[in-house]
Order: sequence, then C-alpha cells, then structure tokens
Amino acid sequence: MLKNGFSLGLVQKIAVLYLIIWTISPPLQVDSIYRLVALACAVLWAGIWFVRETPLTLGKEQLGAIIFLICVMVVVYFEKYDFSALIKQIALIMLVICFMMTYFYDDKWDELSGIVPIVLILLTVWNYNTVKILVEDHTIARLLVRDDESTYQFLRQGIGGYSLIYPQVCICPAIFAWIIKAFKNNKLFFAIGAVWAYFYVRLLELAGYSIALFASAIGLILLLFYKGKNIIPAFIVTILAFIWIMAAIMYITPFREWILETFDGMAVAKKVNDLVSTSESGVTGDSIQVRINAYSNSLMDMLKYPIIGSLWRESGGGHSALLDITSKYGWLGGYAFAMMFYHVPFHYKHHYNDKFIISAANATLVTLMFVSSLDSFNYSFTLMVMIVSSLLFEDIIKWTGAERT
Repeated sequence: MLKNGFSLGLVQKIAVLYLIIWTISPPLQVDSIYRLVALACAVLWAGIWFVRETPLTLGKEQLGAIIFLICVMVVVYFEKYDFSALIKQIALIMLVICFMMTYFYDDKWDELSGIVPIVLILLTVWNYNTVKILVEDHTIARLLVRDDESTYQFLRQGIGGYSLIYPQVCICPAIFAWIIKAFKNNKLFFAIGAVWAYFYVRLLELAGYSIALFASAIGLILLLFYKGKNIIPAFIVTILAFIWIMAAIMYITPFREWILETFDGMAVAKKVNDLVSTSESGVTGDSIQVRINAYSNSLMDMLKYPIIGSLWRESGGGHSALLDITSKYGWLGGYAFAMMFYHVPFHYKHHYNDKFIISAANATLVTLMFVSSLDSFNYSFTLMVMIVSSLLFEDIIKWTGAERT
C-alpha cells in the first residue's frame, strides 16, 4: 500500500520540505510548537533512513556525527539546565542528520526534486517582506540581526533577520550557478531564480550586513572567474581582499566617498562612518570591540580546553562559528563541525570533473569558510547548507550531463 500510494519516499520528501521551510521561515522559527514538529520530522526522516538502508551501514563519518551530536546535547543541557534548551538547538541535531543522510541520498536525489523552486519562491516572499520594512526604516536591520525574542514581533509578520539572510549568503554561489544553468534548461526556474536574485540583492543592500555583502560578491566573482581546482589560494585572496577593502575605506578618501554616495541613507553608510570614526579616534567602537572580545574569548577557551572544550561553562565569544564551536567542543569537535559543514561542496568538487561544477563548488566552499570564520550564526539553517545546496548541484549535474568520476 505504501509503495502504490503514500510511499516512504513521499513521506520523506514532506518531512524534509517542512524542515527546510522551518529553518528559513521567520514565522515558524518563533514558537516551540514548530520546533517540536521539526523534531518529529527529523525523527521520522531518520527512521525512514533506518528502514530503507538495508543493510544499515555506519562509516566513520556517521559515527563521528553521532558522537558530535551527543556532545552537543550534553553541553547545551549543562549550560542551561533546561530541556527546552535542547529543543532550541534542534538545528544541530539536523546538521548531523543532514550529514549522515548525504550518503543515503546518493542515488535517490530525484525523490526530493522540486524542492529548490519552492524554497526560492518562499525566500522571495520573505525577502520582499523584509525589504519593504527596511525601505521604511533601514535601522531596524541591526535589531533583526540579533535573532532573539525581541525580534519575534517581526518574525511573526514574515520579516526575517539572521536566519533568513545568512542561509542564502552561505549557498548563494550555488544558487547563482543554478540560475545560470536554468536559463537554457528551464525558463520557469530561471524566472523564479531571477526574481529571487533581485530581492536578495535589495535585501543585502538595505540590511547592510558587511560580511553578507562581501561574501555574496566574492562568491559570485569566484563562480564566474576562478577556474582553479585548489581552494586555498582563493580563500587566502578572499581574506586579503576583505582586509584591503577595510583599509581602503579608512584611508582612501575617494573610495570611501564613492561607497557613502552609493549607499547613502542605508545601513552600509552607517557602518562605514562607524569604521572611519573608529580609525580617526583610535578608540574601537561598540561593534568592533564586541568582535575583538568575542574572537579573543574563543581563542582563549580553545587554548585552555583543547581536548573536551569548555563543556561546563558558558564558552565561546560568538561572531565566529568555527572558533565558537572549537572553543566549546574542543579541537576534535571543531574538526567534526567543519567536516560536516563543508562536506557538500567538497563532495561535488572531488567527484565531478566538470569545470562549471568545480567552479560552483569552490565558490560555495569559500563563501562557507569565510562566513563561518568571521561571523556567527545560530545553525538553524543547516538544512539549506546540507540539503538545498546538494539539490542545487544535482539539478546542475542533470542539466550539464556531467558524469561522476
């Protein structure tokens, strides 16, 4: 009966779709009931995997993911002494599930076909809602970026902050690559992608998140122009380019004036003025000081607790996902996180010789590395990184006819 009607593949598709929508939907992020539904979908998803994977195989990657999950749950519980804290960290559970499921979906990606355009349509709607309010008051972007209970009134209206913007930032090169290939292969998908791209750019412009702006721009540049296979030079150049831009804003007046004129009245202009004021006065501003302290705290914890991490105390300074994870769960935990979080672009980079796929994988990987190194996030969008990016690559592979090596 299941095979002829409501198949396990369809049940799985519904569960995955809800999880993806939950992670990026401003309204669904707010209340615990939606988190519990997401947890139920995650359990259902894992259960289907156990049923369909015969014989069940657990390699070192999956075992490492399970150990990482247990460590995360223990740490979160002892930090908060509250079961609800585990529910709030549900995305970390799904990060591990996503990593494990990547192997499970190797020959079954068609079962999840059609999710990408649905996700892009929903993102466009929420981006549009957020753009509208930022046009009226762009200063609200600083509040939205906090992603705490004070933003719930906006989230319930479909106005998104960190959890809406940064999932798109992290995989924007893969989305742009998908749009480029859709132009010749599916005009409807191309139109959906083009509308998303317009409101995405408007959202970044009005929100003025410097990391998001730079990461999106560099990701697109690498996608179009970087044809090398080695990712290290591209990442080093990215960091150096970011440092150069910051220095140019502070010390090259014509360049600074051009940026201020281009983004006049927007959040970017305010950040530029804050940076210039800091350089001229010699006193670090609030946001700069917060970042310096955060990086410093994480580095100190990494040195103090290198093996198990600072498990039994509030740890990590934030503002760097990679540093924060490593300080909290130790060097091994940081390695496990990086292995999972960067898995998708690495996977496609090494299994396909197609130049466009390699460029898309490299651009996505650099974007992920840059954002996770220099900024923080609440991990609620791991479904976008692990599953949606895989679906994007699978569509590109189908359209290009690339063969697995």
